[in-house]
Amino acid sequence: MVRSAEKYARCGGASLVECLVASALALSLLTGIVMVAAELIATTQAMERRSDQVTRAGQLFMFLERMVATAGLPSQWPQPAGASLQLGATSADPCTPPSARDISTTWGGIWIVDLAALDCIDPDDSSQALYIERVETCGDVCPKQALLPAVCTKQKGALPSHSGWVVGEWGGDVGDRECLDQFGWGSLSQILIYHRRRVATRDRSSDLVMRQAFPGKGDQWSTPEALIQGVATWELGYAQFADVQALAEGARPAVVTVTVGAASGATAALEELIQLRRTLIAPSLKRALLARNKAGS
Repeated sequence: MVRSAEKYARCGGASLVECLVASALALSLLTGIVMVAAELIATTQAMERRSDQVTRAGQLFMFLERMVATAGLPSQWPQPAGASLQLGATSADPCTPPSARDISTTWGGIWIVDLAALDCIDPDDSSQALYIERVETCGDVCPKQALLPAVCTKQKGALPSHSGWVVGEWGGDVGDRECLDQFGWGSLSQILIYHRRRVATRDRSSDLVMRQAFPGKGDQWSTPEALIQGVATWELGYAQFADVQALAEGARPAVVTVTVGAASGATAALEELIQLRRTLIAPSLKRALLARNKAGS
C-alpha cells in the first residue's frame, strides 16, 4: 500500500510537490515573458506614433517652405527705376480679388489674418490663418488672368515706362508676349491655411486645412482640404529681426508653432503630443538679409 501511494504521489519521476513548484515557476516565467512582450509592443507602438507625428509635422513644414519660396516677386524680374526698397506688399485682403488692385511694384507675401474678420470665409472658421500670396513665373503657358507688367497692358493709369505689375488678361498677341518676357509676368495664387478644431459631433481628429482662391472669381474660395490630421494647436506670430529695416506686413517673418497628436479620431494624451516651431521668411527678406551679410563681411 505504501509503495502504491508513493507511486501516485510522484509526477514524471518527481514528487507531487516538486511538480507543483515546477508548474508555478513555469507559469511565472510565462507571465514574465508575456509582460515583457506587451511592454515591447507598447514601446514599439509609441515609437511608431512619435515617428508618425514627426513625419507629419516635417511634411507640413516642407510644404509651407515650398509655398513661401514663391511668396513674392521673382528676383529675376527687373524693378522699375526709382522703385521703393520697401520689402513686400503692405497689406492684403483675401476677400478682395487681385484684379481689383492698382498697379504695384510689390506683389506676394505672407500675412497672419483673422478668419472671423473675413466675410468671404465660413463663419464657423474663426481661428488665425496663414495667408500666402504666391507669384510664379509663366513659361509657355500662363492662366488667362495673370500678373502682367503694366507697361504691356492697355489699362488706364499704365505709364509708358515700366511702373510695376497689375493683374489682367493676356490676349495672346506675339507683340505683347515679347513685352511680357522683357519685364516678367506670372501667375498669382492665394492660399489660406488654418486650424479646424475637433468637432464633438464628428468622429474625426482636428485638421490643418488649406483653401485656395478661384482665379478670376472674386472672393470665392475652394472647400477646405486637409493637410495633416491630429493637430492639437496651431499658433501664429511674427518674429523680430535685429538691425533690419522696417518691414511691410507681407514681408515680416511668420513664426508657426504646431502641436501634433494622434492622426486617428482618438484624443492624444498630453505626454503624447509633440510641439514644433518654424520661422517662415519671405524671399524678399531673405535677399535683404543676404545682402546685409555680404556687405558686412
